[in-house]
Amino acid sequence: MNLRDAHRSRASIYRIGRFRGAAALLAIGLASPCLAACGRPAGRVEAVSVDERLDIELSDGRIVRLGGLDAPNADRGAPEILRDAREFLGERLLGRDADLILLAGGTDRWGRTVADLVIADPRGGGSAGSASAALLRTGYVRVRPEFETRGCAAERLAMEEEAREGGLGIWRDPEFAVIQSSNSAELRRRSGRFVVIEGVVRRVGFARSRLYLELAPRDGPTIVVARKLEKALAREGRPVDALVGQTIRARGALDARFGPRIEVADPAMIEIAHRSDAPGEAKP
Repeated sequence: MNLRDAHRSRASIYRIGRFRGAAALLAIGLASPCLAACGRPAGRVEAVSVDERLDIELSDGRIVRLGGLDAPNADRGAPEILRDAREFLGERLLGRDADLILLAGGTDRWGRTVADLVIADPRGGGSAGSASAALLRTGYVRVRPEFETRGCAAERLAMEEEAREGGLGIWRDPEFAVIQSSNSAELRRRSGRFVVIEGVVRRVGFARSRLYLELAPRDGPTIVVARKLEKALAREGRPVDALVGQTIRARGALDARFGPRIEVADPAMIEIAHRSDAPGEAKP
């Protein structure tokens, strides 16, 4: 299959699921505003545009980056998904008042405000929900754990899982599929990218400053965890010494130069998978 055929195939897969996604939007209704717990309110604002990175320009000139999300872009994923995600966010935000929720850290290295936006309910008396929550529930983005969003990681991952199991948005695109730890070819192909890997922990290795979760099979990927995260993982119900035999999902930048591995810097980068046969997985 050449590049053009592969792109056409991916686009076709997405179109098949688009009607399901539209139906899901109606069923979702108002996205949960609970994700606002990640930050602090910083006043009411007005959005004037949404760009191709899903960054949001405010009427006062500030650019908002929705923190802790991994979105499709011009170089990755079916163009239809990015187009629809941008349209969806624009329809939800533009021309409406929104409450700015500043996340820890304030701005990133490019001067963008790291935040979320909670859309004011046009009917009054409440909120129509978080922009980040809406994107996660519809499958237009996935969770990319950051320090700024640690307080609402569990809620975000639950929303992502709902969209993934429903085959919505990016979860119908092979470029975003969960990679099985046994799929060595796909692990090599996606080296250098942000990925989600799923596999059974066959061994845990302990070193002075790091832990090593070795996934099956024997030549499978290694999840490298900073020792300082050991207590945090235990508090959240994932004690490292109890992970052997468990199916986990790990996410982060994949480095396959010396054997596939992901460096974990946040507890939310590791989760216990309740089902190992979820839709959209990349298998050998």
